[in-house]
Amino acid sequence: MSSFDGVADAYRRSFATLCVGAVPALLDATAPGRDHLDVGCGTGELAIAAAREGRRVLAVDPDADMVALTREAATRETAASAGPALTVREAGAPLLPVPDRSSGAVTANFVVNHVPDPRATVRDLARVAAPSAPIAMTIWPAAPGPHLAAYGEASRAAGAVPVPSARLVPELDFPRSTDGLASIAREAGLQVGRAEELRWTWRVAADDLMAGIAGGVGGAGRLHRAQTGAVRAEIEERVRRLWAPFVEADGALAFPVSAALVVASRP
Repeated sequence: MSSFDGVADAYRRSFATLCVGAVPALLDATAPGRDHLDVGCGTGELAIAAAREGRRVLAVDPDADMVALTREAATRETAASAGPALTVREAGAPLLPVPDRSSGAVTANFVVNHVPDPRATVRDLARVAAPSAPIAMTIWPAAPGPHLAAYGEASRAAGAVPVPSARLVPELDFPRSTDGLASIAREAGLQVGRAEELRWTWRVAADDLMAGIAGGVGGAGRLHRAQTGAVRAEIEERVRRLWAPFVEADGALAFPVSAALVVASRP
């Protein structure tokens, strides 16, 4: 599992922009979704996009810093337009503060792959969804994207000291794939309507990506923070060289990425 404690700003600058790539598919999968619950809202991009469509949105996240960032973004959005405000609360699955069968649409964008008990989380998403309401979930596949594969190669070449594994114990884990996510949705009593791979290109500045890793986001961030200053500097030098083939004419990096999308509902 992954923790986002104390890394919200680093996440906002870096990997939050990666997760935004799945937002259009999640909105499409849950339309019209008038009463929309966004679980694990992070920095708020999906929740705000749903509110722009006229949905009544409750966005929740267990991290207080993420909640603060989403509230700030929602306040700016409300001040800049006539769109509806959204409600943001500090909470998470499997203890969602939402009545049974009350949500007309539920999204969990890259949430199930980070929680300590994925099945309990999906059961809670199923609990709060109204009958036939779409529940749209995304996860990252087991194989790392090119940005993280390059970091792994650079860290090994720099002699980085390993950190304890954050993987779940086998009885709690599940295959990190479209089929794996669909299987735990079915275990929760859901009917799977869609199970597919999403693909898009993530454009990000190298400095922003490196800031996310140096700031402690994800497994790469945990590893990076555990090294000496000299090893961190060598990793950064090596990984920037490995990222160089992905640099576009304007200087930004452009990585091909993929994710698993499953859309399910209560019978």
